[in-house]
Amino acid sequence: MLEKYRDFIKKASEMGLKAYFLDVREIPIENRTSLKCAYGCKSYGKRLSCPPYITSIDEFRKIIAEYTSALLLVDEHVSIGVNDLFEAWSKFQNDSFHKMFELEQEAFRSGFTFAHLLRPGPCNECKVCNLQNCIKPEMRRFPPEAVGINLHKTMEDSGLVLEFCKPDKISCIGLLLLE
Repeated sequence: MLEKYRDFIKKASEMGLKAYFLDVREIPIENRTSLKCAYGCKSYGKRLSCPPYITSIDEFRKIIAEYTSALLLVDEHVSIGVNDLFEAWSKFQNDSFHKMFELEQEAFRSGFTFAHLLRPGPCNECKVCNLQNCIKPEMRRFPPEAVGINLHKTMEDSGLVLEFCKPDKISCIGLLLLE
């Protein structure tokens, strides 16, 4: 792994994130993954950062082919004593997104001109998304699953064993594309 990626893994660690280097050719993109959005996510069709408003899986395959490297980002949150996991998830994924977004911005400033974050979960910067015109377009990012990335297989293929949601811990997963 090149030194420039080690610096970002260290920076991520300083921010409380775990970061794992990936060769983008190893990231599985599957059409079936989008079923999790269309049939399982309450944000489907309600957020400009979610399907059907984002890049298609086929288009994303072309885009990701122009990258060579990525960092899988993991932010773990303690959920002991949390009564409403869905409400907590929303707060946790937003907190995680902000850390990951800061890392993306740092990557850009460091010369990774095409650094792009795929956020944990759907955008929730606004309580209700303005589907006519995003009021925070500089922060609008889509989740990896929305463009077909199978995060479970990505982690498994990388030798990582993570459970997204356990009784005492919730993991928020993002992907930072670097080029």
